[in-house]
Amino acid sequence: MSSFRGGYTGRTLRVDLTAQTVTVEETPDVAKWLGPRGWQALVGWNEVPPGTGPFDPENRLIFSAGPLVGTGAPTAGRTTVSTIGPRGYPEPMWTWASMGGYWGAELKYAGYDSIIVQGQASAPCYLLIEDDKVTLEDASDLWGQGAYATQQALKARHSQEHQIAIIGPAGENRVRFASIIHRLSNAVGNGGFGGVMGAKGLKAIVIRGTKGVPIADPQGFLDAVRYVWNLTRGGLGHLGRPDAGYPIVACTHGCSVKCYTRLRPLEDRYETGARMSMMTCNEGSWSGGRARTYEGSRGQDDLSLMNAPGLGQMGVDIANLVEDMGITTWSFNTWGVYFAGLKALGIHELLGQPLNTDDPDWWRNWIVQLSHREGPGNEYAEGLARFYEKHRIGPEHLAEFLQSAGSRGHGWHRDGRALEVHPSPFWEYAALLYAVSTRDVTSSTHGFLFWTYDRKTTPDGEVIVPEQLQELSERIYGSRRAVFPGDEHIEYVTAFHQHRAVIKDSMGVCDWVFPVERRTFETREEAEGASLYGDIEAEAVLFRPCTGIDMDIKEMEHIGERVINLERCIDIRNHGRDRAIDELVIPHFQWPEKSDGTCISEDAYEFRALLDRFYDLRGWDKRTGWPTPARLEQLGLADAAQAIEALAAKRSCQ
Repeated sequence: MSSFRGGYTGRTLRVDLTAQTVTVEETPDVAKWLGPRGWQALVGWNEVPPGTGPFDPENRLIFSAGPLVGTGAPTAGRTTVSTIGPRGYPEPMWTWASMGGYWGAELKYAGYDSIIVQGQASAPCYLLIEDDKVTLEDASDLWGQGAYATQQALKARHSQEHQIAIIGPAGENRVRFASIIHRLSNAVGNGGFGGVMGAKGLKAIVIRGTKGVPIADPQGFLDAVRYVWNLTRGGLGHLGRPDAGYPIVACTHGCSVKCYTRLRPLEDRYETGARMSMMTCNEGSWSGGRARTYEGSRGQDDLSLMNAPGLGQMGVDIANLVEDMGITTWSFNTWGVYFAGLKALGIHELLGQPLNTDDPDWWRNWIVQLSHREGPGNEYAEGLARFYEKHRIGPEHLAEFLQSAGSRGHGWHRDGRALEVHPSPFWEYAALLYAVSTRDVTSSTHGFLFWTYDRKTTPDGEVIVPEQLQELSERIYGSRRAVFPGDEHIEYVTAFHQHRAVIKDSMGVCDWVFPVERRTFETREEAEGASLYGDIEAEAVLFRPCTGIDMDIKEMEHIGERVINLERCIDIRNHGRDRAIDELVIPHFQWPEKSDGTCISEDAYEFRALLDRFYDLRGWDKRTGWPTPARLEQLGLADAAQAIEALAAKRSCQ
């Protein structure tokens, strides 16, 4: 571990559930790996062999909290988790996710940077961490209970101060989109990581820490926190100050920016045991609907999809039941639209059951069945892509439009088609991110996508890009053209945000705020004509006084590139990742974007050219999509360079 005086604890817990042992190790060198994403990729590369599936004992499930977590830095309370994600389609691959709340801060207060979980318990258990006392406890009486009842039982057993990450019945039954739940709605959601916990027989991780987080330069850190908070306090809207008081609730420890998370009272018709719901955009889709109507054509295929209507007030209770069962709340945005599409085609029965999707009780039964893999729920638990592959109900392009190999088995998100509007060049950015990732990556790289709302389109289709936005684009991405329609410079935008996502995940901060591309203004009048630029070095500004390590943002970005390449190498060695897999995104993006009608052409020549440019920028072979050994050597990944060179030689002989 490199020299530091604050932020990090320097200690990692390793939990072997097969052997029922817990040991403490040194956290890997932060000068090379920076934080969670790097540490976790290193474990994946060194310890997870080819052929390992998500539910195998050899898979690793790693929880980490970065140096800013637990310090009071703005939004710095997020936990990063990596594993082989069960949801991946057609092939589960190494992937990552993050979770808000207070659990990550408590992990740091207990004196640990990370927990590495391996093996498989012979009986249900939970991990109890109380500073230096770490034990595996019997969870037989908790197995089968919902996330809320289990948290309440464990808090009664230990204390209200203990912070808990939990799985519900969906995780226990290895549902491929099962979540890990913390508090009301904080979750490691979309990748299916709850199923990995369930396969390992681990019901919960319960933590109480009393040690705090040391700060290398307390006064310098306070100054940095004030500086960054003044840039970010308006949150995504970049206006005003944070709201305060009920029903406002911070979704993450250390969050002090303007946001939309709200508490709402529950009828609790479905007896989850929770009196309140923490509403975010995902939970809100159950009550108000989310996906907009889509009309479009691709070759001989036509789609006319109506918005799946929400369930009103009862949708809040349904969303809470989803969390209690431990499945991702994004389920509505995929399955709801699919079911609506089937009904529009005159299909009103599915697997022997009626499609009464306007009835909250129908959804209740559907959620409970799939969470327990009962009856037809066993089929739904595999996710829409696998469900359709087996049952072929409705036209193929309907299912693929919502979830496919191109989206890696996740519901399409920020693609300009299935859900939100994202005209060119923002959907090109999303397409390239999906092409080279293993999950719905846009939730980890929001930044550029929200520039959409700053442009104007005239009635005759001309796109007007404000001068302020062009200046901001040039300062951050190196070109004014990055925000104009087309894919010019998009490879640079994509690489920038991939690196910054690693930094964000490694610091433990929120990507609705970081990188700080734009600053907060008190009013729209104040913003008129002013420079929009925030400070894209904000993470380094906080990092230096926190840790005592003199590292600038360029050094952090270099580490980000190293991590991106090592994650790519895991997927190449273990899962056969190559350019052909990257190009699986093409059919989806040949559907027109909702607002401007742009799309990839029939022969996709322009997208393949964009991939070529991205591979060149990365130092990856354009034929295979693999990092070249020379580039890996430059990044300090000698072991990976040798492995990829050997794989390339083997492939050329086949």
